[in-house]
Amino acid sequence: MNSAERKSFTTDVLIIGSEGAGSRAAVEVARRGMEALVVTKGVYTKCGATLTADMDIDIPSRAAKEVFNLPGNVKDDEENFCRDMFEEGKYINSEEVVWAHCSNAAKYVKELVDWGMSVEGLSHSPGHRYPRGIISTGRSMMNALKKMVQSEGRIRFLENCMITNLLTNEGAVVGAVGIQLTTGDFLVINAKAVLIATGGAMRLYPITTAPQELTGDGMTMAYEAGAELVDMEFPLFLPACLYWPESMKGADVPYIVSSSISGWWLNAFGERFMEKWDPNRMEMGATRDVGSIAQALEILEGRGSPHGGIYVSFKHLPDEIVTTHFDKMSFLHNFTYGDFDLIEFGMDPRKVAWEAGPAAHYWNGGIKIDGAGRTRVAGLFAAGEVQGGTMGANRLSGNATTECLVFGALAGGAAADYAKRNRLAPVAEQQVEQFRQWVFGPLQRSDGPDTVQTRQRIQATSFKYAGPIRDEQGLKACLKEVESLKREVLPHLYSRAKERVYNREWMEALEIKSMVQVLEIIANASLMRKESRGAMYRKDFTMTDNKDFLGNVVVSNRDGCVSLELKKAATTSRVTLPPAEQIPYMVPSWKFYRTV
Repeated sequence: MNSAERKSFTTDVLIIGSEGAGSRAAVEVARRGMEALVVTKGVYTKCGATLTADMDIDIPSRAAKEVFNLPGNVKDDEENFCRDMFEEGKYINSEEVVWAHCSNAAKYVKELVDWGMSVEGLSHSPGHRYPRGIISTGRSMMNALKKMVQSEGRIRFLENCMITNLLTNEGAVVGAVGIQLTTGDFLVINAKAVLIATGGAMRLYPITTAPQELTGDGMTMAYEAGAELVDMEFPLFLPACLYWPESMKGADVPYIVSSSISGWWLNAFGERFMEKWDPNRMEMGATRDVGSIAQALEILEGRGSPHGGIYVSFKHLPDEIVTTHFDKMSFLHNFTYGDFDLIEFGMDPRKVAWEAGPAAHYWNGGIKIDGAGRTRVAGLFAAGEVQGGTMGANRLSGNATTECLVFGALAGGAAADYAKRNRLAPVAEQQVEQFRQWVFGPLQRSDGPDTVQTRQRIQATSFKYAGPIRDEQGLKACLKEVESLKREVLPHLYSRAKERVYNREWMEALEIKSMVQVLEIIANASLMRKESRGAMYRKDFTMTDNKDFLGNVVVSNRDGCVSLELKKAATTSRVTLPPAEQIPYMVPSWKFYRTV
């Protein structure tokens, strides 16, 4: 490496991640008179999870009626919204974070609508006592945010850049390093404050609804820099995502349709198995954690479809109802989905059942923050899906986009205020050089583990041992595999292609470190939680244990090792915690059911 290959930048606030949370944070930074430098792995408004949302954005139902003239219910308010989030998060959410979420939701959604985001109606999703979901699209949300960004003069963007490590000085975060993917240049960014908005880690799993950028980089960087992570044992799986055909694997079409026109979820024996796992709510009323665990249990117990899923069927409905409903949904009009013609693919829902199952969809846990997006590390902030504390053990539909808007604004404001109070501290050249050696290592080695095969190995391990269903034996096997990866793979990361200009293999090799680190944290946190709660089902501990585990597993980095602490939930003024007892979770209601 010579000096021409290093590019240096300075800014007030560095924002890592550009979409829902990152954009809103940049606007807030600029409004407070500070400069924001936004760095993104992809191209602004064309990457990340926000863009993919066919979405609802939650606000109190009263505000939906009074502010947007939608059919909301005036009985609902921020307090009720907060209580529902706690109930469905299984009472381990952070009250401070949840209250900030609920009390600011309507304000920031209205702001976005004023900037042009479309409003197509109001939804009432499972787990909400009142209709709260402002219906729009991720594209419309990003179009409005882009207008807001363009109205400010203190926001710069670095696109196609991968940030790999945070820089620290006397315990405070003072910037970051990474690579410019289009040139292969090494980036060194010095900042007064750093805000992480990189989303989740769903690409840790082989079947996911998430785009390719989401490999847990932000969580890993924060963890290595001294931040705490929380609730990492609760990755959320979306039930009824396509398992077949291969080219559409992970698409959420079956879930969206079956939750709106009474699709039936059937096992290999044609049994409508939700009668067993959630007989009162069934398919349309079950929350995502229950639905995905029920499907995973059917598959695990040998009642799955040929391609490893369950069946989603609409054949009990008249053809006219199915056709009319598909035509009403703009993104499924005439039985098309994106560029896919479902009928040509042999997926005419009037004739065949679809093979589907749980897909990694969202990250409930993440970087531990307070109600303003501050971490315990000076100069480091987090917003959006990468943060922890909002959702607890399970997320209600519509809260992901609300979280992006609310905490993008709150964390952006807190980061700007921090930058105003603090000078630009220098970066440590020794630390920069250490990270540079690691970043360019895969290009300099002549041999090593195959990147594609390694990623597939990690994904297979994740789903087998740290998917919706877990047990002690599997989690220990997972950690044994993690140790093997850390010993045999991470020191020898390798890219066969040696060019530096948009070398996808190089980028994916660097992402492997984050994937392995996140998997290690999930397995350790899951082992500590000897119960079933929310999105995690321990088949060796099938009770929800409010006596010993009503609290959060907080993870920190202690001399390179995963350190765990169980912090009990506190009694709050807004939320009445459940009694300290064990409650059965996902116990079959049928006295007899088929086995293979």
